[in-house]
Amino acid sequence: MERFADMKTYKFKALMVTGSYFPEVTGGAEQCRLLVESLKKMVGFFLLTTTRDTTLPQQSKVDGVDLLRIPIQQGSIIDYFNAIFKIISFYLYRMKDFQIIHLHGFSRKSILLVILSKLFQKKIIIKMTSVGHDDPFAMKKRGFFLNKFFAHANAYVGVAPQFERIYLETRLPAGRFRLIPNGIDINRFSPSTTKEKIKIRKLLGLPDKMKLILFVGHFSREKSPDILLEAWKLHVAEKFPDTGIIFIGSTNPNHYEVDADLVKDIHKSTESCFNKRIFFIEKTYEIEKYFQAVDMFVLPSLREGLPNSLLEAMACGLPVITSRLEGVTDWIVEDGKNGSLFESVIRDDLGKALISVLKDEMLAHSLGLKARETVLERFSMGKVAEEYLELYRGLIPLA
Repeated sequence: MERFADMKTYKFKALMVTGSYFPEVTGGAEQCRLLVESLKKMVGFFLLTTTRDTTLPQQSKVDGVDLLRIPIQQGSIIDYFNAIFKIISFYLYRMKDFQIIHLHGFSRKSILLVILSKLFQKKIIIKMTSVGHDDPFAMKKRGFFLNKFFAHANAYVGVAPQFERIYLETRLPAGRFRLIPNGIDINRFSPSTTKEKIKIRKLLGLPDKMKLILFVGHFSREKSPDILLEAWKLHVAEKFPDTGIIFIGSTNPNHYEVDADLVKDIHKSTESCFNKRIFFIEKTYEIEKYFQAVDMFVLPSLREGLPNSLLEAMACGLPVITSRLEGVTDWIVEDGKNGSLFESVIRDDLGKALISVLKDEMLAHSLGLKARETVLERFSMGKVAEEYLELYRGLIPLA
C-alpha cells in the first residue's frame, strides 16, 4: 500500500473507521460518506472498513478518497486472524499519516483499533450510533473489556439527546461529550412538485394514483416493518383501497440485523390479496426518488440512534409518522406540528395516525412543510460538518 502523496497539505488528517461503506448501504456508512464529502477539501481522509462481499475490491477510491476494505465472513477464524494481521500492518505502515482516529460505532472489533491508536498516541473519537448498542450503558452490559477500551476515547459524539443523558450518568468525563446530530444533503433530498412526482413514479414503475406509504430499513425486529404492515391491514387497507406500501430494505438473511423469519412472515402475509398494493425494493442508490414519489413516510422502529430515513423524508417535505423514542424521535418530531408520534407498544396508535393523515390533505401538507423547515434549521449537512470541524480543531490545535 502506498502512502498519501499529499497528506502534508491538509490541516487535519483523519482515519475514518466504519463497519461498512459504499456501495454497501447502511445509515452509519452514509453519514460517514456525507461527512467525508463535506470536509475532504480541508481534512485528509482515509477510509478503513469491513465487508462480507468478496466481490468488492480491497483497495479502491470512493468519491476520490482512499479506502481499505477488509473481508470478514461471519464465523470464519481464518478471516478473523487475517483481518487482525491486515489492521496491524496498516497501522504500522500508515499511522504517521493520521492525527485522528474517528470510529463510527463501537464493537469488539474496535478494541484492537483503540489499542493501536493509543500506542501511536492518536486522538480517538467514538461516534455512538444506536441507543442500546454502542452507548456507555450498552458497553457495560457487553463486558468488562469492551467497556474498558470504550473509555479510552478523547471525544464521544452522540447523535441525539438520549446519548447525552446516558453518557452523563456514567463516570466518563463530561467535557468529552459532544451532541452532533446526523446531517442531510438538503439539495439531494428536496420536495417534488406534482408534475415531478408523476414523472418519477412512471420512471420507478409505481402506480400513478395510489396513495403510497414508505418504509426504509432492514427487515429486522428493531426496525419493525411488521408493525406498519399490521396497522395498515387492520385499519387502513379496507377504508382506503387506494393506498399501498413501499418497503425499501434488505431481506437478505446474510446481511447485518436481517431477521429471516420476519422476512418470511411479511412475504407470506402479502402474497395474496395485497400483492398489487405492496412493493418490495431490495436496494437502491437513488432513494431520494422514492421519497419524492410517495405521499407519506412511516418509521415504526423500536430502537434507533438518529434515523437518517426520518430526516430524509422530512427534508423531502413528507408528512412523517414515527414511533416515539425518548430523546431520539421526539427530539426531531413535535406531534401534530411537523409530524406525528405514536406509541410503538400500542398497535392501534399507528393505525389512527395513518388514518388522520390520509383523510386530511391540508394536515398532510402542513406537516410536510414544517418537516422540511425543521431539517433546514437543524439538520443540514453543512451545519453538521462545521461542528465536526470544530471538534477536530479542539483535538488538534493548529500551531
